[in-house]
Amino acid sequence: MMNPKVRTVMLCKLKYFFLILLIFPTTAVLGETQVQIQKAEELLKSTEGGKRIGLLKELSRLYIDIDPDKSIDYAKEVVILNSADPAEKSASLYDLGNLYRRVNNFRLALDCHKQALEIRKTINDLKGTASSLNNIGEIYKILYKYDEALIHLNRSLEIREKNGTQKEVAYTLNNIGSVFWLKKDYANSLEFYLKSLEIRSDLGDKSDISSSLNNLGNVYKNLNKPNKALDYYTKALEIREEIGDKTLIAFSLNDIGGIYWRLSNFNESLAYYNRSLEIRKEIGNKIFIAATLKNIGTVYKDLNELDFSLKNYNEALKIYDEINDQKEQANVFSLIGNLYESYNNFDKSLEYHKISLSLHRRIGNNKGIAYSSNSIGEILMKYYQSEEAKDYLLSAFDHANLCKDRSLQKIASENLFEYFSNQGDYKKALEYFREYSSTQYDSIIDQIDKDKISEFEANYQISKNKDEIKSLKAYNRQQTIVIYLFIALIILAGIIGYVANKNIKIRKEATQALTEKNDELEEMNSRLKETEVTLKDLNLTKDKIFNIISNDLRTPFIDMKLMSSKLLDSFDQAKIEEQKHLSKNIRDLSFQTYDLVENILLWSASQSGKTKFSPRLFNVKELLDYSLTKLSEQLVEKNVKIIFNLDSTSKAYADTAAICEVFKNLLSNAIKFSYREGKITISAREKKYWVELDISDEGVGMSKTNLHKIFRLDNNYLALGTAQEKGAGIGLLLCKEYVEKNGGKIWADSEEGKGSSFYITIPKSDKLMGSVPKIEDQ
Repeated sequence: MMNPKVRTVMLCKLKYFFLILLIFPTTAVLGETQVQIQKAEELLKSTEGGKRIGLLKELSRLYIDIDPDKSIDYAKEVVILNSADPAEKSASLYDLGNLYRRVNNFRLALDCHKQALEIRKTINDLKGTASSLNNIGEIYKILYKYDEALIHLNRSLEIREKNGTQKEVAYTLNNIGSVFWLKKDYANSLEFYLKSLEIRSDLGDKSDISSSLNNLGNVYKNLNKPNKALDYYTKALEIREEIGDKTLIAFSLNDIGGIYWRLSNFNESLAYYNRSLEIRKEIGNKIFIAATLKNIGTVYKDLNELDFSLKNYNEALKIYDEINDQKEQANVFSLIGNLYESYNNFDKSLEYHKISLSLHRRIGNNKGIAYSSNSIGEILMKYYQSEEAKDYLLSAFDHANLCKDRSLQKIASENLFEYFSNQGDYKKALEYFREYSSTQYDSIIDQIDKDKISEFEANYQISKNKDEIKSLKAYNRQQTIVIYLFIALIILAGIIGYVANKNIKIRKEATQALTEKNDELEEMNSRLKETEVTLKDLNLTKDKIFNIISNDLRTPFIDMKLMSSKLLDSFDQAKIEEQKHLSKNIRDLSFQTYDLVENILLWSASQSGKTKFSPRLFNVKELLDYSLTKLSEQLVEKNVKIIFNLDSTSKAYADTAAICEVFKNLLSNAIKFSYREGKITISAREKKYWVELDISDEGVGMSKTNLHKIFRLDNNYLALGTAQEKGAGIGLLLCKEYVEKNGGKIWADSEEGKGSSFYITIPKSDKLMGSVPKIEDQ
């Protein structure tokens, strides 16, 4: 017999439902949410009692996708108005908890659901109690508290198996399966997923069946079996297209796009993601639109399309900002940080990772804190050699342990091992190496599980067959026995080793002799490989020089022959202006050819190891000024303006002759590709260990494809300047050679039609220069 209070609640709900139908007779005709909202808000001004509660519920529902905060405000008022009725109050708290969960405010969501649970227990509302337990379990799952999640979900399942519908039982079974999936316990995950699917198949609910198929796809995805995952995702999509559920279709398209991304089939991945995005925009759900935009941005990142990647990431950020989803904002900021790191823009990368970390800390997301802290620490350690890296890496390790994420624990312990090794603190390094080794052991055990499940599932057809699950669990028990046997064997080996101690010395001597021979062979092999690489580079160098000699060096002399012949002919006709023009052209061509020959000779000398570097402390601004004096004619001819944005006292430590050649080549290129009356900006930023220089022009720029070619020995990319100046492409190779041999780095950024920026780093002291001797200023 139905509880009287529960029956009263149901009658009230029906009454409010019919009230809404009476208030909105034109909704179906208008089909516009905004019109419904305006009508309801107008009526709300003069409505009290039960009718007001009905209007507030409807307004909360209408505002869910448009303005979640307003939706929550209306739901709060419903809770207040229902405070005298326990059944209604628990229902409104339950609804409010779901709204808080929707905007990722899990603390308040949990609080609302726990309050609703206590009330429902008091009034003996078993159905409501099971729903509250289920939702609390789902929130604990999101918060990575898997044990708490399983406790609440199992209690919900127990009630639903006795008092709930089969559909509700299947739903909770599916949730338990998802918790085991997150714990990487794929055997138990598979058991609960299949139990859920069995019930759903009996019920014939195609929507739920497609969800179960999708979950099996998720298992295969985590087992690194993308093709099998694709099969299940495709079957789920077919069912969803058959029933015409656009929301679920978009989910399947998104999942399939993810699989194609894993398979590095980026074009197919984009096609599915864009189909998903189109449907989600049609539906209007901002959260899922942003999620798809984020995925598209990641594909463009892997396609090396920086602009398109940033565009999609920023669109996702805008939506997450609108709906105040700080967790996802933080995740996108991390993705942008990774994007800039892939383009060697470490300052920008750090900036975005720090924003992400700040947001994760604000919302208390341990997993996010671990990820962002690790990203920052890794960049500071590898590219800045900064002592700050330690604090970030330790924080990453602590928070990875708090959220019990083994992949993050592995990365954090590996980075701390590297950091302390670099610092010479081998005791600490060993401590974190042990932590890293334990994660490796866990990974091996995981892989044994995964391989067995993959083999089991490869022959498994979705049916009611439970025997194979039992065999899988039996395998897990066998595996435990194997591990204990393995430990026993280790102990036995220790005893045998102790008894055979006298023979160890002889074995050590033999092993040492063999090791020495092996080391000699490995060293010889290593030298052979180095020789092979060197020969390849020399061959490329030879080809490059012959190409320049046969093309770039021959052309100026042909031009000079023609111009000098014309000049001689013009003397017979006394054409003064033409003579001046030809003389100027011959002079310019001579200078260009001289510069080309000089670059070839310098580069060849460097390649052959004949260049001797004598590093010393020097004033960066003074060396730039000196380099510019050699380019004064080019500057005057194009009337290009030089703007300095640097500290005139900045000093760096390198070979001044080499760096002068670098400055001259980079500035010459900037002038060459600048328009008349253009502008070149020279900036310098002081870092802890080096000075970073940026030489930027506002000229023709270049495409991303060509940008990747400019520092490569095997490239054939050449471009004419704005005044048709020619080049051989060897200048930038010389720059790269000289900068790297002086302990620095060089890279570039460019956009067609907007100009180029070339960046170089030069050490500030001999700490980054190895064994190169230091020469003080005279």
